[in-house]
Amino acid sequence: MKKEDILRRYLCGERDFSKLDLSGVIFCRENLPHINFSQSILRQANLQKINLSQALLIEADLTEACLEEAILRGAFMQLANLSQAVLSKADLREVNLCEALLYQASFKKAQLYRANFTQAILQRAFMREANLSQANLSQANLGQVNLSHAQLTEADLSEANLEGAFLVEANLQGANLEGANLNRAVLTGAIMPDGSVYI
Repeated sequence: MKKEDILRRYLCGERDFSKLDLSGVIFCRENLPHINFSQSILRQANLQKINLSQALLIEADLTEACLEEAILRGAFMQLANLSQAVLSKADLREVNLCEALLYQASFKKAQLYRANFTQAILQRAFMREANLSQANLSQANLGQVNLSHAQLTEADLSEANLEGAFLVEANLQGANLEGANLNRAVLTGAIMPDGSVYI
């Protein structure tokens, strides 16, 4: 299905565009809230500044997709593959990314307030200056992730793997680190859950 067909059918009220191969599609700045792209292939798609708020992207393949400054607030993205995707400055507040594959994805300065990353794989992701306040990262794999200057206030990091993570000057005040693996993590200047500064 071509981009023009999707846009035309969307304007006519259709929302289900699941299980399509849309590799490399360009949807920059399009307004597509509530659309269903579940199990669709959007590898290397250009979705810059797209509005996908409350969209269904369950098990979607967004490998190497560009979602810079995209609006994905409240989207359902469980089990999605966003490996090496670019989500810098994207609005991902309250998004559901449970068990998603986010290897080497870039979330620089992204808004991730109350996002759900339970059991997600975020190894080597770039999350510098991201806002993860009250996010659920329990049992997530955050090995070697860059969270420098990130906001993690009241985030749930229980049983998360943060081995080798870079948390320089991150704000972890009120965060839950019970059972988390912090081996070889770099915490210089970070604000710890109790409000103290790690030296």
